[in-house]
Amino acid sequence: MTRWRPAICDACARLRQRVDPQAAGRYVPYCEAFPEGVPAEVYGGGFDHRYEYPGDGGVRFALRPTAEGAVRAFELRRP
Repeated sequence: MTRWRPAICDACARLRQRVDPQAAGRYVPYCEAFPEGVPAEVYGGGFDHRYEYPGDGGVRFALRPTAEGAVRAFELRRP
């Protein structure tokens, strides 16, 4: 998945990646909220997952230690 701006995921303690079985050398971002893969609307940089998103099961963004700068970058770049 290609991103064009910082995402809130960049600062999230829950974010993980696994190899994409359909594209060699690529990875699928996933987390507790989105075990099948983070939706493009969230990982693509636009949606602020500190708020509810359909299908997240009530699991929200959790700040990764020392990632305050990534949150600031996300907030400054939001459309």
